[in-house]
Amino acid sequence: MGRQINTGGPQGPGKPDTAVALARSIDHLPTKQLSDTPVLIAQERELLVRCEAALENLRIAYWAAGKALQVIRDGKLYRATRKTFEDYCNELWDITPQYANQLIKTWKITEKLFELVHGKSNDLETVVSKKLGIAQARELVSLTEEHGVDAAALLYLALIQVKQLSVTSDMVKGAVQSFPPEAAGKKKATEEAVLAYLASIEGKTELPAARDPYKALTRVTKKLDSGTLQAAMERNPEGTRTMVRELIEALSASVGIEVEIKAPVSESTAA
Repeated sequence: MGRQINTGGPQGPGKPDTAVALARSIDHLPTKQLSDTPVLIAQERELLVRCEAALENLRIAYWAAGKALQVIRDGKLYRATRKTFEDYCNELWDITPQYANQLIKTWKITEKLFELVHGKSNDLETVVSKKLGIAQARELVSLTEEHGVDAAALLYLALIQVKQLSVTSDMVKGAVQSFPPEAAGKKKATEEAVLAYLASIEGKTELPAARDPYKALTRVTKKLDSGTLQAAMERNPEGTRTMVRELIEALSASVGIEVEIKAPVSESTAA
């Protein structure tokens, strides 16, 4: 998951050793560019490592904060010093209850994602740690509330696998808005939905084969064989006739073909 900082054990309020260590490690502040070479010199590489470690800590800190806030809120661990959770957030940590709620809603998504990418050979864990800040995680909250944390994590993972570090908050928001509910929690269906969304925003006229509407229609029509229709007729003759008639009318109107449907001649009429 990128660079690790050894905290040396649990810390209490007023003892943010990790953040202090990260800040103090950036001890040489250049006032100008240190070299003119395209490749960074050793001093620049070391400074960049320290700076990016601090930034990665900031990006993922909301995960731990949200998890901690939920435990404190649900267990009422604030009650020894504060009357309400809202007072605890405002007075001790100077954060609004609304922001605390955002942190609580996003941490489960992040934790699930790191579970999914842990140990992947293509280093997805590093990509997620660099991209999944609270801004992007927040865009996944609505999907989590409707379909669960697995659905949100699979959608983000599908985006990361295709777009890598170019994933943006707007991209996540669009993918969530276009997400078909029937794909929720299904890895392959989610990947297909994400590919279709990306194709639409990138101006591609050709959909991935798995989402090709012509192929989808072909699969449906193949299932409507005579045996299936005969079985349906035996179970519900009138309902089957109505369904087939409506299907024919809808399909013919969609492709511009005029079809005249006549009722079958009954035996009494024929006599």
